[in-house]
Amino acid sequence: MRPERFARLVTLASILIDAGRAGRNLPMAEVCERLQVSEQELVEDINVLNVVNFGGGSYVLYAEVNDEGEIEVDPEPYSDNFARPARLLPVEAKALVAAIDLIGEHIPEGSLTSAREKIVAALGEDPMEQGLQVAAGGGDDSEVSRVVSEAIADRRLLELEYYKENEDEFSRRTVEPYAQINGREGWYVASFDPAKDDVRHFRLDRIKSARVADQTFEPRPDVNPSADVEGWPRTGQVPASRTARVWIDPERARWAREEREVVEELPDGAVIVELSFAGTDWLVREVLKEAGDAVVLDPDDARRAVAAAAKRLA
Repeated sequence: MRPERFARLVTLASILIDAGRAGRNLPMAEVCERLQVSEQELVEDINVLNVVNFGGGSYVLYAEVNDEGEIEVDPEPYSDNFARPARLLPVEAKALVAAIDLIGEHIPEGSLTSAREKIVAALGEDPMEQGLQVAAGGGDDSEVSRVVSEAIADRRLLELEYYKENEDEFSRRTVEPYAQINGREGWYVASFDPAKDDVRHFRLDRIKSARVADQTFEPRPDVNPSADVEGWPRTGQVPASRTARVWIDPERARWAREEREVVEELPDGAVIVELSFAGTDWLVREVLKEAGDAVVLDPDDARRAVAAAAKRLA
């Protein structure tokens, strides 16, 4: 499980347990806003927590969504287990601190700060001060991330100066930020670009500068922040995504084995990989990057789209 989802599950469990003890239902929209997730992600996270055994014959919690769109929490499953502090081995406590620090500023409003302080107090020392190092993933910039988180939390427009790799130049954008998404290549800010009238994702390490504007915006219900981001936090695929089978030249097969899901090894050393995609344009770009070393086998419409794009470039 990726550390960012683990941290999110810990936060969600705390929210639901508090609601169960208070005997109140939680509107799904409220929790989605607090955790910066979609309703589908929230339901899946709840299902994960429902089957997590805490030991002693009881479970962390049991929750379900009712017909009114509210989350009902059964106060019985966790019994008295949570009346006492959880007992963690030192290595488990250090792992929790590392996971929280790896998330950094990507969760708005520092919702895990107090949890980190309690774990460090129980350990008696801060593992980061004792030499524990957490390697940050690629495609990240903590300073930009803090600005983005502020814009997301306040629902304010975000002004970006962004490097366009395909054109080797910087462009200025003013967008509506919705979430920070951890894809295969690193962290992105998922946003709606009014100038393009479409969802756009900007890699944090390609943002030269970011500024929170004074103007606010109303979230668009049809925006899916995780669409078209390969390897997104939950499963590596996005809702309604499709799968393409792609042939990779033998000379590129070594790297394909490290980066892609190989489904078939061919006698000549070539491989066939599967790529999940939500938009054909994204798949075309990925295949053309290989400069002839990759060929789409199916689906047919994607194969034709790549062939047409290659013909235009010839």
